[in-house]
Amino acid sequence: MKNLKIKIVLLLVSFSVLSCIQAQKKSIVSVESLLNEMTSREQITRFPKQAFLTKHVSSYDRSSTSPSEKNWFHNWDMNQWEGVEDTKNGKEYVLMNEKSPGAITHFWMTGSGENRGQGTLRIYIDGNEKPVISQTIRSFIGENKEVGYPMSCSVSPETIADERGHNLYLPIPYAKSCKITYQSDLVKDGNPWETRSEILYYNIDYREYAEGTRIESFNKNSITQNKSIIQATNQMLLDGRFSQEKKLNELDNFQIKLAPGEELLVSKKDVGAAIQQLNMRIQEDNPTQSLRSIIIKCTFDDQQTVWAPLGDFFGAGYRIDAFETRYNKVSVDGNLKSKWLMPFKKSCKITLENIGETTIGVNGSLKYSSYKWNKNAMHFYTSWHQYTKVNTGVPKNMLGGEGVRDVNFVTLKGKGVYVGDVLTLFNDNLPIGKTSWTKEEGTFNYCWWGEGDEKIYIDGEQFPSHFGTGTEDYYNYAWCKAEKFSHPFIAQPSGGGNMTPGYTVNTRVRALDVLPFNTSLKFDMELWHWNKASINYAPTTFYYMMPGGESNIKPDYKGAKEEVLLDFEKLHTVDPKDQ
Repeated sequence: MKNLKIKIVLLLVSFSVLSCIQAQKKSIVSVESLLNEMTSREQITRFPKQAFLTKHVSSYDRSSTSPSEKNWFHNWDMNQWEGVEDTKNGKEYVLMNEKSPGAITHFWMTGSGENRGQGTLRIYIDGNEKPVISQTIRSFIGENKEVGYPMSCSVSPETIADERGHNLYLPIPYAKSCKITYQSDLVKDGNPWETRSEILYYNIDYREYAEGTRIESFNKNSITQNKSIIQATNQMLLDGRFSQEKKLNELDNFQIKLAPGEELLVSKKDVGAAIQQLNMRIQEDNPTQSLRSIIIKCTFDDQQTVWAPLGDFFGAGYRIDAFETRYNKVSVDGNLKSKWLMPFKKSCKITLENIGETTIGVNGSLKYSSYKWNKNAMHFYTSWHQYTKVNTGVPKNMLGGEGVRDVNFVTLKGKGVYVGDVLTLFNDNLPIGKTSWTKEEGTFNYCWWGEGDEKIYIDGEQFPSHFGTGTEDYYNYAWCKAEKFSHPFIAQPSGGGNMTPGYTVNTRVRALDVLPFNTSLKFDMELWHWNKASINYAPTTFYYMMPGGESNIKPDYKGAKEEVLLDFEKLHTVDPKDQ
């Protein structure tokens, strides 16, 4: 009996030690832990237990110093460095030099000029003199065969490689510090357009963890050592799957017709759970105005947190163009799917409202799953509004101009995590002095609508910790290219309004680069380009917040009732015989 008691005690001690080891392993930030987080559907709905800030460094114009100064809209956002170092390798341009525990979560770059993207990228971890990465920047970021697609991607595949945005989503954690440099003999001092220098644009998102956070630093063997989980993550992203999926325990189907001005309940639940998937379809062959006229409203625990036109909510804008990201999918047959997990503690109510002038049929389904509400759980929010026929100003070279402005995507008060956005717009841009346009005239130079940079302020910052290099760069493509692309984290279902008058939709959903905030978040985007124009510009924003969070964006019925624009010929084209 005595021996039996000893064995039981030893067994209990062994279990205790094993549990401690497993708990410690879970608390260590590593390539593996971050990849597991990337594929978790549930983790994004809970405020991070392991505190971190998401920060950003880019090649933005360093002469932009204050919103109160004229320099705020300077746009020389290429070949701008954190520093320059003379090393045994030669001159190395410093892209990032962070001296606290953290992890790179997303790296974007593009280039111009000779040898673009063929210079050497070096990543130095924890103060070591030898880099863990030393290879051409494009081969590591967007064309990394060892990492594989889609975590390394170069979009759009229909665009020539030199004119694509190149992305890397592989996490690179570090315990103490991280320095990233670029070396190319073709980079020259002075105005790069005048010196015919190689040009580099870059944006890097990274996490800053609290001192004392246990981190397993990236090393030169990390990709090989994590090969299996990298491959599994890529496959899960491509398949649209999440780890640890909950079984569905309830399915609500509906098929309704909404008369003008009518609002109908499509689903209601009075016990805690989570919406796991939303599927809807407007009963029209080619819906356009109806995608704006049907408003989806979601109320969780007696607080309405979602108000948006149906098309924008699903990332479709107001036309059916097939694409698929991690959280939204639009099929060629008009089926709309949302996979944002939407938890609630006690109750939820989903309604659709028709603010249009005709009766509209909608059918769909809601899939529910179990969800354990706790102190870190958050509600899902969606805000939408439109800047209608807003003037984009008259820029002067790269130094701003008259009427250039920052427009607000959203401003939030409370505690939460910003997770993505969709931008739907119609570009009414014509060359200065012209009042009409015909297809026969072709593409005009500088008809791009999106030169402006994102500026994101977190927890009351006076200067934005996120300052980008252009709207298309924020959406992770480049050079205002119009080709369509679809990827788990980014998409351009339509780019027809990029270089000619027309319609464009851009989407970005965040992975490890989500933006936690403790008190507030403000997201502004510069709106300007080379020619004076008016534009319909509608941002949809997605975020999670603790109960009681507030958004400055209120239901925009006026904007949603505006006629949707698709036919630039109707707006601007004149018959040549009438000219």
